[in-house]
Amino acid sequence: MHSLVCEYLGYSRYEDLGQFPDIRNQLLEIKLQTSPTIDLGWVLPNSTEELNVPALNECNPRHCDTRYAIFYAKTEDGLVTLTHLIVTTGEDFFTRFRKFNGKGINGKIQIPLPRNFFD
Repeated sequence: MHSLVCEYLGYSRYEDLGQFPDIRNQLLEIKLQTSPTIDLGWVLPNSTEELNVPALNECNPRHCDTRYAIFYAKTEDGLVTLTHLIVTTGEDFFTRFRKFNGKGINGKIQIPLPRNFFD
């Protein structure tokens, strides 16, 4: 999905470096959702914390300034079909999506794979 967005934005190469936001010079985060939840990572979209990106005309972009392109899709027989696209800013994110607090845990659970897992 990321490479398709880069192509449609007119980039001659894939611009996503795996950091937030996905396309840094566009302040654009891309999400492809095939489930009813969105993984937001460590920082809430409406946070006023500054991003770790260079200043733009002496303005330091914040997380809430980031734009989100959220693609909804369904999968069937190995085929992904896009069904919806929602574009919003981080500032307006929770006016479009309900925040679900779950058990209040704010952390990612990661498990290590055995060293020979891919052998």
